[in-house]
Amino acid sequence: VDEEERILTGTLNLVDLAGSECVGRSGAQGDRKKEAGQINQSLLTLGRVITSLVDHQPHVPYRESKLTRLLQESLGGKTKTCIIATVSPSSGNIEETMST
Repeated sequence: VDEEERILTGTLNLVDLAGSECVGRSGAQGDRKKEAGQINQSLLTLGRVITSLVDHQPHVPYRESKLTRLLQESLGGKTKTCIIATVSPSSGNIEETMST
């Protein structure tokens, strides 16, 4: 294939994981509490996936959450990934900032 005929494709995933998912702090109840729990589970799985990739583990747990299944192509292989974290300078938010 000539260089002029080469077609490049790409994928852009914009995922908003922002917000306090600390149920105790947010006062979430009912459906919101359940949703916060699911978000936290997805975030834990995302952390395990990233750790597995960094450590070159033979098994990467992509299938443990919908989020990581959706992001699988963007996280593994020959990709470029940018993660933006918003943190608070307030000492009252130190635990949440450190967990980010």
